[in-house]
Amino acid sequence: MRPRREHGRRPRPRREPIIRCQPRTRLGYRVPMSLGVGIPSVLRVPAFRHVWIGSVLSNGGTWFQAVAAGWLVLQITGSAMMVGLLALAYRAPAFVLSTWGGTLADRHDWRRIGIITFAVEAAGALALAALAFAGHLSVGAIFAATAVMGAAFAIGLPSVLALVPALVPTPRLQEAVAVNAAGINVARAVGPMLAGVMLAFTDAAWCFLVNAASFLALVVALAAAPHVHQGPKVPQRLRAALRYAVTDRAARRLLSGMFLFMLCAGPIQELAPVVARRVGGGPVALGIILGGMGAGALVGAWLLQVLSRRGLPRHRAIPIGTLAFGAALVVVAASPVLWVTVIGMVSAGAFWIWILTITNASIQLSSPSNLLGRMLGFYQLSVITPIALGSVAFGALAGVVGIGGSLGIAACGLVAWGGWTLVHPVPEIDRDIRTIRN
Repeated sequence: MRPRREHGRRPRPRREPIIRCQPRTRLGYRVPMSLGVGIPSVLRVPAFRHVWIGSVLSNGGTWFQAVAAGWLVLQITGSAMMVGLLALAYRAPAFVLSTWGGTLADRHDWRRIGIITFAVEAAGALALAALAFAGHLSVGAIFAATAVMGAAFAIGLPSVLALVPALVPTPRLQEAVAVNAAGINVARAVGPMLAGVMLAFTDAAWCFLVNAASFLALVVALAAAPHVHQGPKVPQRLRAALRYAVTDRAARRLLSGMFLFMLCAGPIQELAPVVARRVGGGPVALGIILGGMGAGALVGAWLLQVLSRRGLPRHRAIPIGTLAFGAALVVVAASPVLWVTVIGMVSAGAFWIWILTITNASIQLSSPSNLLGRMLGFYQLSVITPIALGSVAFGALAGVVGIGGSLGIAACGLVAWGGWTLVHPVPEIDRDIRTIRN
């Protein structure tokens, strides 16, 4: 028996829900615009997801080594300046190798460069673990291995950063950068705390071994990723990228602002062992302090996404984040106890991620494709170089005025720079020139 028709109308066929998709990536995947779940849509791209997981593991392992090496150097030498020099040993190679790494990224396969450089870092961590297990680990060996690993990091990072636009559709680039930053800060939140516990109950050798294994995880992820189309490799002189960085208002403000921010803000994580000792803590306290900064960064990343959707422009968010970080650094500088220090570090982490995420995304969205690798090399240089210089300078200053006075001076520099940039904005930071890319 046929169903009755009401009012003579034929029943409408049921429509299945339609999932709207963004354009394809260079790997051919389509990314759903909205999945209705809490998982970011860019993580539905298999190649991006695999590299992201490997990156999270690698960053977590790096914190295991950072905690162990920094604490060992402080225990052996008792010098805050030596802790700062350890940071310099890791980042000094970036002074001369970051731009060369950007040149390699513009001329060779990003994936292959990443595999080679991360394998070198794994070998360096494995060498430290072997020396520690054998009882022959010295301060000189820590510095030597750290310098080799820093050279590999400086060469490989521009290629890994350049992979992000190739793995996701262009409209999802800022989301991919934010998700990548969130993964880094998950590692920052968990890695130092686990490293502090491991260091307190076992030995530094195990921390170095964990780091070696984490680098190998990223090597495997990169090796399994499909080859990406990078476009024609047109040789460009470094002078062309340098001219663009100097003459373009947005690029100039982004790179100079990142340099000054990292000069004053970066030492807080490198000198964290000195801060932990001041409040009477050991390796576990050090892990909690660094983990607090990572936990704050996760909150800050969420807050930045909310405010960005509500219309907060990038050129305003950067000075606001700088001022807020300066205020948080004042709390850390003045704190006499662990729990107040952790509150300050959580607040600092929330606005640390603002500066890194916005600057990274702005450079990737505004740089011509034939200069992208070099511009990311400049970005890397503006992050790594000032951290190294600031760690040595403020570490030496801490030996004279104490760690609280040293961080207080750094906080004053941040507040001064943040206030000036708030009064003298550069709206071009908000532009998107993807439509004119080659």
